[in-house]
Amino acid sequence: MISAQVGVPTITLSLLVVASGTCLPELVVAMVVARKGQATAAVSTALGSNVFDILIALGLPWAIYASAYGPVHIAHAFELTLLMALSTVVFLIISLTNAWTYTARHGYFLLVLYFLFNVYVVLDAIPQTNVPGPSGI
Repeated sequence: MISAQVGVPTITLSLLVVASGTCLPELVVAMVVARKGQATAAVSTALGSNVFDILIALGLPWAIYASAYGPVHIAHAFELTLLMALSTVVFLIISLTNAWTYTARHGYFLLVLYFLFNVYVVLDAIPQTNVPGPSGI
């Protein structure tokens, strides 16, 4: 209903909700472990689950599809890879300049970035907005 009113494809909103929902268990585990003073375990939980999601949850369907239908072509792969690499560099610079210590301010900053990313994904999915991005190019 919301997607029809705003003009966003249902799959876009569905994937955003599912992506957030699959991260919540890892978030809870990471918070519990971090409160016990085991920050390394908290970071490992967050990174490990995302690595698994990317390599298995994304890689396995692509491998199956490519085996059945041929190679998967990703439009503007270089630009997307560059964006991901730059975001990783920014995260590392923030981490290194703060001696790998994160405050509530860092957490809120990352939440704002996540919110902005979600807004961008939704706007990119609406054909009338002409937002530059993978579906708008």
